[in-house]
Amino acid sequence: MLRIVLLMMDVGFMSKALNKQSTEQQKTDTDTDSWAWLSGFNARKCKQPILYLALVEQLQYAIEQGWLRAGDKLATHRELSQHLQIAVATASKVYRHAREQGLIHARVGRGSYVSSFPVLGKAIRAHDYQSINLSIIKPQLAIGEVFLAQQLQALAAQTQLADLMDYNAQGSYTDRRAAFEWLTAQGVALDDKSISICSGAQHGLMVLINCLSEYGDNIAVEDYCYPGIISLANQMGRNLVAIEMDQQGMCPQSLEDACAQGKIKMLVVVASHQNPTAAVMSIARRKAIAKIVKKYAIPFIDDDVYGFLSPQLPALANFAPKQSFYLTSLSKSVFPGLRVAYIVAPEQYKIRIDAQIRQSIWMPAPLTLALASKLIFAGQAADIQRQQSEQAAKRQRLAAQFLVGFSYFSQPNSYHLWLLLPDVFTSESFCQALEQRGVLVSSSTYFNTSEQVACAAVRIALMAPNSEDELVFALKIIRTLLKEGMDNHK
Repeated sequence: MLRIVLLMMDVGFMSKALNKQSTEQQKTDTDTDSWAWLSGFNARKCKQPILYLALVEQLQYAIEQGWLRAGDKLATHRELSQHLQIAVATASKVYRHAREQGLIHARVGRGSYVSSFPVLGKAIRAHDYQSINLSIIKPQLAIGEVFLAQQLQALAAQTQLADLMDYNAQGSYTDRRAAFEWLTAQGVALDDKSISICSGAQHGLMVLINCLSEYGDNIAVEDYCYPGIISLANQMGRNLVAIEMDQQGMCPQSLEDACAQGKIKMLVVVASHQNPTAAVMSIARRKAIAKIVKKYAIPFIDDDVYGFLSPQLPALANFAPKQSFYLTSLSKSVFPGLRVAYIVAPEQYKIRIDAQIRQSIWMPAPLTLALASKLIFAGQAADIQRQQSEQAAKRQRLAAQFLVGFSYFSQPNSYHLWLLLPDVFTSESFCQALEQRGVLVSSSTYFNTSEQVACAAVRIALMAPNSEDELVFALKIIRTLLKEGMDNHK
């Protein structure tokens, strides 16, 4: 059951989300949609009184949400000033600061254009070693270190070691057997299904989106979802349609409404320990979602990288086998550095999926595949997975001690929690204040897929610190900042 602590505020982020209206044609400065990126700007001005900074923030937000994409042409300085009735000098200042931040670039004689924007890198600060980093969800690496050393030694001792440096497009026979054993143990239905091996879940998402949709297609997702999906959609020219959520994740009625309009090409859903809200679908909810995708014959990706944390629940893919494309990896349960993920798909898609894998990376690395297979067959991967769940439960209990009196969503053994902020904070201001104190968390703005302004919330990754002492230190800082904000607001 979802642990919900709601003491001081309404769960606004679960309320109705507006579906984005999209177009397959590139926007120009004369297009009727050329000002769509300003949606919600009036609310932003209230929080950021310096006009040009508010506009720069709005531009960044629009790029993060995919309202503006790399290559889109922006209005001229004069057109922006006329539209907003501001000074041309102010409009010029907006564009200058946006260029300095890398959001846009100018082409001589042609105007200003949106640059590629690293949404995923800003949401997840994987390489920041100067702070206590609670922005990246990952397992505790030390848990499996002894097993890792044993299997590396076993690999080094085997004959024909150089074979692991050769081309092997879909892994060895041993790797495929290991995949079958692992997926069967996770309770994934494999009848009339094919298994493909890819290089991590992010790669798997890219492969499946390419296989199941085309440029300009609409993909239904939760209204707060993993930034990796948002980043892929922006890069691949897909439009994300936000589906409302509640305490169990994606709402069936909202999905039904979107599908009934005939505009959904495919669906991506996280049924267990959803990122960022930690929601878990009940069996009844999974059946309801499956019923809808079967009714409208919509293919869907069951992104189940956290499914091992709720082993009592069957995979969502099991309830709609003809429409489902199950995706899981060893990154969260064992080691992220293995870069091993498995796609379970209807047999007729096998050739297409394998072709996409080969075109994108040629093959997963045979060396890490062999290492993963040894960990699986020795039962050590399952042991690491069990210990990770236990450690996550321990850290959730620690977080509960420090967040008494504040509102958040979590599960008893989730790797993360979703903290709802008091009214005195915006997501950005809270993240900035925490970073100044040496702690990194992820703002709700990086997860928001709807046209509504993101709720004031942050995702806190509890498993990221190497030690519990480090986590406790960070939680104390978070609690102090929350209390200071509340005290100053009185």
